[in-house]
Amino acid sequence: MTLSGPGDAGGAAVAQPGGVFRRLDAACLVVFALATLGLGIWAGSAVWAACDGRLGAPLDDSYIHFQFARSFARLHPFEYAAGLPRVPGATSLLWPALLTPAIWLGAGPGALLALTWVFGFGALFGQACEVYWSSRRFLSQPFAFAAGLLVLSFSANTWFAGSAMEVVPLGFVLLRCARLSAEFWEGERSRARQRELLLLAFVAALLRPEGVLGALCAAAAFARGGKATRIPALLALLSPLGAPLVNFIFTGTPTQTTTLAKWLPTNPYYRGHLLEAVWYNVQLFYGTLLNGEKWSWTFIPEGYRLAGLASLPALWLAAERRGARMHAACLCLVGLGMLIPTTYETFLVNRLRYLWPFSGPWLLGLAALGELLALPLARLQPRLALLGLAAPALAGYGFWQLAPISVGDLAQSSAAITNQQVSLGQWAAEQLPPDARLGVNDAGAIPFFSGRRSFDIVGLTTRGEARYWIAGAGSRFEHYERMPREQLPTHFFVYPEWFGIPSLLGDCLTQRRVEGATILGGPLMVACRADYSSFGSGAQSVTAPSAKLVDELDVADLESEASHGYVVGPASSQDNVVEVQNDIVEGARRQRRVETFRLKLEPGGTLVMRVSAAERAEGRVSLAGQLAQNVVLEPGDFREIVVGVGQLSGERDVAVQWNQPVTVLHYWSLGRVL
Repeated sequence: MTLSGPGDAGGAAVAQPGGVFRRLDAACLVVFALATLGLGIWAGSAVWAACDGRLGAPLDDSYIHFQFARSFARLHPFEYAAGLPRVPGATSLLWPALLTPAIWLGAGPGALLALTWVFGFGALFGQACEVYWSSRRFLSQPFAFAAGLLVLSFSANTWFAGSAMEVVPLGFVLLRCARLSAEFWEGERSRARQRELLLLAFVAALLRPEGVLGALCAAAAFARGGKATRIPALLALLSPLGAPLVNFIFTGTPTQTTTLAKWLPTNPYYRGHLLEAVWYNVQLFYGTLLNGEKWSWTFIPEGYRLAGLASLPALWLAAERRGARMHAACLCLVGLGMLIPTTYETFLVNRLRYLWPFSGPWLLGLAALGELLALPLARLQPRLALLGLAAPALAGYGFWQLAPISVGDLAQSSAAITNQQVSLGQWAAEQLPPDARLGVNDAGAIPFFSGRRSFDIVGLTTRGEARYWIAGAGSRFEHYERMPREQLPTHFFVYPEWFGIPSLLGDCLTQRRVEGATILGGPLMVACRADYSSFGSGAQSVTAPSAKLVDELDVADLESEASHGYVVGPASSQDNVVEVQNDIVEGARRQRRVETFRLKLEPGGTLVMRVSAAERAEGRVSLAGQLAQNVVLEPGDFREIVVGVGQLSGERDVAVQWNQPVTVLHYWSLGRVL
């Protein structure tokens, strides 16, 4: 008996008439469709029951997409709420655009959620089909079928198909880009295929920034076509510039706010050790997440690491032995996209949602691994090759064992967001005046349901705020002090421990406590009136309040630090805090040992330092490179230390070295007291 498939596309399938293969292909797709429908009904029923007879989104970010879709529907794109400045905060341009027609037709929150479920589970079916058709190029039909079933058994796909996010659709588009690019490379170069592949390159790039992988596959395939496809190759290569261009046209800047808030290379605290931070995340991915531990246990069976490590190499080897090198290259490129999120500070959040669009090739690789393991047996007896199905079957069984947990978590998370953020948004719509402006650390459901203007503390949907969120609570307090009062929130809807500035929280009007839901930032979210009475309380030196102010460095105030050449050095946002003592509230930096900056001095004047320490600390103060004074700081609340500046004048370098970590709040250069 010979081993072949129809047109030799299927690899080592037992020889049968071509019509039989076509019927088997159709049967496989029908199974995928029925299984996807079953998953959708199962997940939908669980969420419906948990949310008291309605659908809910398990991530607050889902409602950010809805809010941007509203701005598109109002024909004021990127205006997050009516009247607010436009902001490049839509991580995906295509996803909210797909929802816009439904809003024109009058769709409310429930209908929008239902539509995203149709898109999500439709894309899940598409992923299974794409993995199957890609596999048929270099795996036998049974193993290709197993690969498609693995996509459906992997419960992270079910979770995110019901998340109202673009995770699963992005995975489908990337897989289709990979397959069509490989087929174009191998000679299937019809005009229709060329148009679809070029369209997919733009769709992938507009769906999420990581879609650049699909665009690269398409560009490489077009480049293979020679002169006839040079223009499509160039267009595909330029397609990732589409989103920045749209952002620039409508908002005046090409950079997404999400990039500023979440990408490690844009975070100033990682300068000098960026590679170290990324490498740590890579090790975490391979050593912990692939093994089904900690953050990934909901979706990946514990002990999966070895199979996971072998997955992509097995895919490559299986494709290589059938001459499908371009298929292997495109699929492995998509699979290795799972490492892109290791450059995100939010790598581990939201059920690892940044990882799963790239899961398809890894799952396909498990089926390829099974076929490769069975090759020695297949040489003895071709039918024994089917014993290799044990590998994907065991993997699928492990995934399926976790499916009830994952679906239960999807339902619990949807209920948690509904009972906390959605509920607070609905309360605000009923209880707060129309001109209220809500300061939020979750910028999705509360603005969407309240209809009120929002002030996004994190900076995803409010322009210019990401910089201060990254810096820390102390810098946010100092920033808010500088802002015009009319631009500040009238109310705060926040997790108090995340917010980090308790002095700004006035009377608490209501709150929502949801216990046991790990998808939330905390069990308690409060809605409080904003209280700005502490602003300016730390502006003057207590030691010499009437002395002439020559210059001052307000530590943690980013503008003040920049204008004085303040060297932050090794630091973190956790050490950028708000300190409170009596009626004084100030931003501060903790764990400081070396301070260098520039300050204007006046002959006969003084340098006043507001500092505190947990332990007795000794310091050396140098002015213009010369030792000015040794100082001692006793442990306790912050105090002010006075150092004479002698006859120095003009802008001078100041350096302070401590033998113990101290907390620094403020420096003043004061004139001579007459």
